Amino acid sequence: MGNTGVAIAVLAGCTAAVDALPRFRALAAPVIAVGTMSLTAYVFHVAGIRILGIEELPGSPLYVLVGFVVAVTVFATVWSRFFGRGPLERLLGNATKIARFVK
Repeated sequence: MGNTGVAIAVLAGCTAAVDALPRFRALAAPVIAVGTMSLTAYVFHVAGIRILGIEELPGSPLYVLVGFVVAVTVFATVWSRFFGRGPLERLLGNATKIARFVK
């Protein structure tokens, strides 16, 4: 319960800081970009693990993690600047548009 409370407080503080401080929002833009396309980031991460063949335990070295983080952050920042929503988020949104016709 305590960890959940701390997590909520941190999220509320970050949200307030982004709203109140435009410069902080600019610094947080890459993190915001990754957050807006989390499905794409998760799928790319799983695909990368599979492609690189690093499924065995104990986990991969730190440079692999840093590589994943940098690659997803750069991809998300560039993608969101030109296209907005992530590719898989857009695909899922288009696939579910038919639901508005269901009564």
